[in-house]
Amino acid sequence: MSTAEDGRRRAEQYLRLVAAGEQSAADELLAGVTDLAELTYLGAAFTAISRSGARTLSPAHRAQATGRHMRLTALRDSAKRDPAALRTWLAALAGEAVFVRGMLDVAAARAAQDGPVSGAG
Repeated sequence: MSTAEDGRRRAEQYLRLVAAGEQSAADELLAGVTDLAELTYLGAAFTAISRSGARTLSPAHRAQATGRHMRLTALRDSAKRDPAALRTWLAALAGEAVFVRGMLDVAAARAAQDGPVSGAG
């Protein structure tokens, strides 16, 4: 039986595989999710990852992420309970989580490059 913890574990595993350049292994992980409950929990985990990450982006990037999340929600709603259609939603959602994590990595690298901001005034 699938749980929220299983979904979060699989989502993190997927993101680690993508970060390591192992896209085909990551795709296989998604392809192995067939049960409606597993799809739901994994989708919830990707949603949590991408939304929590988006909250820390700049206002402009956060607004763009909100628009993408709304489109992903519409895609999920149109899929209803069709596992094949939900798989399309899951792949898109996984891509969003990868994208947001990438943006966070870029922001962290820029902040490290710029160094600490002094309080001169």
